[in-house]
Amino acid sequence: MRQWQRLLSDGNECFDNEKWLQAEYFYKEAVSYLDILWAADISNIELLMAWIGSCHNLAVLYEKQGNPQISLEYLLIPHNRMLALSKSGEHCDDMQLIALKALKLTFIPVLLFSQKYSICKDCHQALKEFKTQLDENQGTIH
Repeated sequence: MRQWQRLLSDGNECFDNEKWLQAEYFYKEAVSYLDILWAADISNIELLMAWIGSCHNLAVLYEKQGNPQISLEYLLIPHNRMLALSKSGEHCDDMQLIALKALKLTFIPVLLFSQKYSICKDCHQALKEFKTQLDENQGTIH
């Protein structure tokens, strides 16, 4: 098992046993480690998905602890990063396509969060516009 997988596994075990601080530690370590690995191999989809999943694990952890604001932050980190990558001209078309596909994975949890918790009017409008844009682009992404 690779180090990032071990960190996630340990975090999941702590989460399941309600050892919140330890779970937070392992998840944050996994996020940091995966961020470094993915930066060195940006086309590695496995690392990208693991990084997004690790951020989402932290979001669930903070929500479970009654901290929805911090939870939302960890949902938005990967979403905003994929949004920026999808619009960036710095990377190849393949990377932009990967980012666009990843946006589908990052958007749904943010949307569900917004339906469960109140968010500001501007954020709600931005989500609505993004959903419309995503639906319009559905036919062009294969």
